[in-house]
Amino acid sequence: MTTYTVALSKGGSTKTTTAAELVVALARAGRRVGAIDLDQQGNLTTRLGIRQDAEVIGVASDVLEGKVSAKEAALPSLSVPGAEIIAGTNDLIDIDINRVPDLITCLRDHLAETGHNWDDIVIDTPPSLAPLTLAGLAAADVVVASMACEAESLEQIARLNEVIEAKIARRIRPGQRIHWIVPTKYDERRLLDREVVEEIHQRYPGMVTTPVREAVAVRDSYHMGQPISVYDPKSKPALDYAAALAPIITRSVGE
Repeated sequence: MTTYTVALSKGGSTKTTTAAELVVALARAGRRVGAIDLDQQGNLTTRLGIRQDAEVIGVASDVLEGKVSAKEAALPSLSVPGAEIIAGTNDLIDIDINRVPDLITCLRDHLAETGHNWDDIVIDTPPSLAPLTLAGLAAADVVVASMACEAESLEQIARLNEVIEAKIARRIRPGQRIHWIVPTKYDERRLLDREVVEEIHQRYPGMVTTPVREAVAVRDSYHMGQPISVYDPKSKPALDYAAALAPIITRSVGE
């Protein structure tokens, strides 16, 4: 089993879009995929076809508090066959280290015990570097940073790298690091976009995927409760995501 965590402490970075595409890519490769939505907004939950009125035994906050197991909380995705999702809800607002003392390590430890229910797990984190994001990073075998082609995103990548080194890699998950960076919202006609992609390649050689172009279909697919590659598989972003994620999931597909 491989656990993929998608993170970046910036809203609008297409982090959730990338997480959903990872779920699709793995499921289409024949993997049993479990997704965990650690964002209180529940955007990954929505993209995988789960509505707010869905009947659940438990949600992500319940799993973190130990009230239910990950498998008990998992719902079949209505948009990605072969995938299940543990829903992110507003209840995550109240989850902190006072309520769950072992918050940063609890998901790592729980998945080590119950993760055999899936071949792979994809974790979407909130747009911050708060303890919920650290919990996702501590559980990850592969850390994926999804970044829009904006100058401030370069700073956020550096900040994410610093936090991983300081708070995760030394003791909680020795050697943890950013493994892949996915540039998104790319328009080759814009000089800034080309410069950002060139800069990220220079700073993090061998870690950057091919860029993903932007399109209105990405927003439309969210409103339909689907990943872009399900909503419009021939769109530019869908084709780009397939190319960008192929090297990331190579380990899982080869198992």
